[in-house]
Amino acid sequence: MMTSSRFARLFWLGFAVAALALAAVWAYRVGSLPSIDEQRAVVPVSTVWGMHACVIAILAGLGGIGLPLVRILGRRRCLTALALAVTGYLACGLAPGTTRIFFDEHIYAQIGQTIAHTGRAEAANYARVEYGQFEMYSPVVNKQPNGLPYLLSWVYRIAGVSDHNSHFLNRALVGLAAAGLYLALALVPWTLPAGAGLASALLFIFTPLVMWWGHTVAVEPTAAATTVLAFFAACVHARLRDPETAQGLPASGLLLAGATAFAVYFRPESLLVFPMVAAVLWSTDDRFIEDISAWGALALATALAAPNLVHLWSVRTENWGASDGRRFALDFIGKNLQSNGGYFIDARWFPLAGTVLAVAGALWLLGRNRTAGLALGTWFAFSWGTFIVFYAGGYYYGASSRYGVVSCAPVAVFMGIGLAAVYGVLRRRPVFFYGLAAGGLVNWVAAMHYVPTLSREAVEAQADVNFIAEIAPTLPGGAIVLTPDPCIWMLQGINASQIFTLDSMVHNHMRELANQYPGGVYLHWSFWHNAEPNMARESAQLIVETKAVELARVQSHAHKDALFRLDTPAAMARFGGPPPALPERDTDLDRMLAHARAEAAANPGPAAK
Repeated sequence: MMTSSRFARLFWLGFAVAALALAAVWAYRVGSLPSIDEQRAVVPVSTVWGMHACVIAILAGLGGIGLPLVRILGRRRCLTALALAVTGYLACGLAPGTTRIFFDEHIYAQIGQTIAHTGRAEAANYARVEYGQFEMYSPVVNKQPNGLPYLLSWVYRIAGVSDHNSHFLNRALVGLAAAGLYLALALVPWTLPAGAGLASALLFIFTPLVMWWGHTVAVEPTAAATTVLAFFAACVHARLRDPETAQGLPASGLLLAGATAFAVYFRPESLLVFPMVAAVLWSTDDRFIEDISAWGALALATALAAPNLVHLWSVRTENWGASDGRRFALDFIGKNLQSNGGYFIDARWFPLAGTVLAVAGALWLLGRNRTAGLALGTWFAFSWGTFIVFYAGGYYYGASSRYGVVSCAPVAVFMGIGLAAVYGVLRRRPVFFYGLAAGGLVNWVAAMHYVPTLSREAVEAQADVNFIAEIAPTLPGGAIVLTPDPCIWMLQGINASQIFTLDSMVHNHMRELANQYPGGVYLHWSFWHNAEPNMARESAQLIVETKAVELARVQSHAHKDALFRLDTPAAMARFGGPPPALPERDTDLDRMLAHARAEAAANPGPAAK
């Protein structure tokens, strides 16, 4: 067993407290800036560096305890974890790789593109993205945390920006989360029925909602995976504590700090990972409050999470889509509880067999290991219960079912414990056990009916995404597209801008805009034009005023998507503005030939004899 000296633990605590003090001073100074814009100006760099620090802490902590962990786990468990990671990745391939939250997923991906090129976590309202270069002209700070874009940026740095690479990330993380659950339950010093870890990991992978959302670029699968990483780190720290003194290792504390802080960067409510980690540490030894290394981990995790806390503070005035400004209220509990509680019993999103197993697991814990049950219950309560008081937290709307993914890991642990416990009781009655297993399998597979499907919203959104993917390669170099969703075009390597960003230039300096973008100025009639009447009205007026040329059109159900070229002769006559000055040294082929022909016509040479 690894041990550490008291001096090492005190040094670790002092380092962590010093880091927390510095982070607190920095956060206070940023939070005291007079305007929200000044506060937000700090966010693009600070959040990226905060996550860099988290990753370094995780890798350094793993490096310090890696060999002892491998010895504890053994070859069989390590290979099983690898197999689970591969299984999770492949299982998500049963669902179509699609866009279920139109615009949001592309914002995440485009911010990842920006981070990969500039190191700044910003979305682009207007940017030039040609020839592998990226020039930001109109940045904006997104209200959502930047954890998913940060991970995507590493994928893009290694493999390039593409739709396929974007969808790779969540599939891989589902597999890694399953492996993490398995290893965590193998390490945690809880009394559990044999096979609970493997059962939990497999049930997590094949939870229908996990597979359905695991092949998107939504943040919820990533948030679930990073919370599992924090759970794994807590289990590692608990396993490596000295059983006599209850003192943990500074190295495992470093891993715990990095993993806990990193999980905070994915969703606003991810801050609730802190009580989950505390509950796990308490459940394994009620002397955890005496653990100096754990206190150091808490201090450093808070310091590492400070950039995200500043980010959330800077967007505190956002209404997050709540029409009346109420984001959280007890009034929402009734309707949300009906759908979110119904998730477990109405068999729309989740198999009833899973609910039976989860209840069996909870009952087993109630009788055999109440502290572990309380820790897992805390995890479930925070990851599931938060959304019943959120105005848009109900699963009754298709896209909001993604919130259920956040709580799938603790539910899977309850199910895995329940399945292992039932097997332990009935293994000597194989006919009875396998009969129940067959019935449960039938129910489970039947509940997966929606996994290979698209929702209505996703069909229309994906039609627009497919339209862009087909038309983008046909546009000439130097083109720019005006669109409500420039993110999608930028991810295809096409210069793009929000319509409102270049509205003044379109209506007053069209000639100059066309000169800057000789490949053409285009308008994308998008998914949002079909959803927003005012936007559709304004764009239709612009199309008529410029006598824009329609280049392509598709239709999905009642939604129509199209691309128009705006820089027409009529647009130049009406909105052209003053002609751009000719360059001092003109070398354009057509202009040079025209000039030479004019000179030849004006000064004919001697007639041939």
